[in-house]
Amino acid sequence: MKRILLLCILVGIMCFGLTGCGNSAVEDAKNELEEAEKDLQETYEKYGLIEEETVEVLVAKFNKEVADNSSLNPASEDYLTVGEDSYWYGLIEGVYLVVVPEEFSNDKATEIVDYMALYVDKTSQYASDSLEYAKHLIKANNSEITDAEIDTLLADAKASAADQKTANNGKGISVGYIETDEDYQYQVIRLYK
Repeated sequence: MKRILLLCILVGIMCFGLTGCGNSAVEDAKNELEEAEKDLQETYEKYGLIEEETVEVLVAKFNKEVADNSSLNPASEDYLTVGEDSYWYGLIEGVYLVVVPEEFSNDKATEIVDYMALYVDKTSQYASDSLEYAKHLIKANNSEITDAEIDTLLADAKASAADQKTANNGKGISVGYIETDEDYQYQVIRLYK
């Protein structure tokens, strides 16, 4: 009888302990989820968000920005190369608009853009046009950004390049700069929810 009583008490203690721990684990998980949601919301507020756009729409916005505000060449299907799960539009010799979708399917009308880049071969005689192209690229990705903000983003991106960081002003895009011995890129990374 003592054994049965002892066994019942032991089982009762184990059940109470497991139930108590279970509630504690559920409560801990709930708190962690709430904290993660709070952190995510703060990230959205700090970096901003932008609406999803397809490759086709963003290339059209880039072309409109270039055509309306410069004498530079727009991106043309005539000078399009598809490779490495991205679209490379030859703008002028040695200067390319690169569009990288989130998931490549070779359908520009449905693919959502992850980021766009201006790729410049350092040996190109037209490399001097790259800064103007980069400004149009930023403006095409967010028309609400001012010229002064664009200049700041580009300067901050170059300054942060050595640390492999991007520049951001809370308006839904980040701007990065990457340089090698042969080329450099201005990247505009789109931030979605």
